[in-house]
Amino acid sequence: MIVKTKNVMFRNDEAFPLRVKFEMQPITAMHSHEFVEIVVVLSGKGIHTTSFESRPIERGDVLVIPPGGVHAYDEADNLELMNVLFDPSRLPMPILDMNKLPGFHALFAINSNFFESNRYYPAFHIGADDFEPVKVILQQMKTESELMNPAYRLCFLGYFMALLGNLCRFYVDNHTAAHETAMNISKVINFLNTNYSRKLRLEEIIVKVGMSRSAFMRQFVQATGTSPIDYLLQIRMANACRLLRSTEQSISEIGYQVGFNDSNYFSRMFNKIIGQTAREYRKHQNL
Repeated sequence: MIVKTKNVMFRNDEAFPLRVKFEMQPITAMHSHEFVEIVVVLSGKGIHTTSFESRPIERGDVLVIPPGGVHAYDEADNLELMNVLFDPSRLPMPILDMNKLPGFHALFAINSNFFESNRYYPAFHIGADDFEPVKVILQQMKTESELMNPAYRLCFLGYFMALLGNLCRFYVDNHTAAHETAMNISKVINFLNTNYSRKLRLEEIIVKVGMSRSAFMRQFVQATGTSPIDYLLQIRMANACRLLRSTEQSISEIGYQVGFNDSNYFSRMFNKIIGQTAREYRKHQNL
């Protein structure tokens, strides 16, 4: 089976791993990628096959293949696709408030193992009225990538961010019942990102998704690679690092602001997770 690698796909600009391709899709054997692939069907029809299912695709369908995902096209009848390929671990992409979009986590921030265990890759359909603005964004991305005018990276990334924002919104409204678990986990991730400074109890989190404790813990670990408590700690530490870099607040004040009522405990956890004391971290950032 062919594996499409990052080094080959982004070899022309390794520091900016984002590509867009318009193509008439031929019948293609099973293959995988080391990066995320967003497939938007512009016209025609076909059969898209994964390890789990074969399904017909048509204009307005969107597929998201996670890193390591395996797929093929078994039929292609004038099938015109727009493929957006990117490496989220290396692309200098500002997240901004996308962490507050459950669709973002469900589509792009959940571990590949979650999709393999639940036997699906994200897929949804965009209605005709909503699809036209998406096509405009895709065309703008194509133009920027081809002309490569000054500041093309800036504009290309801006259009890409607009595409992600729109896809995340549409997915929330158009996902199927089979994808509800991912949306529930994504809502929890959103809740943690929004309420990390509060004192949170696991029971308060679980009640939001209507799952048993054991099922929730299993699905959350599959989706994020860690427990809810450890995930919350990571969010708190990321925000503590941000405040250490951008403010003159004392270390104790920052600890309280990100959810620690005990400054000594905050200092211990910061050292354990970040690998240096908060004072050392701030000093190195100011060099």
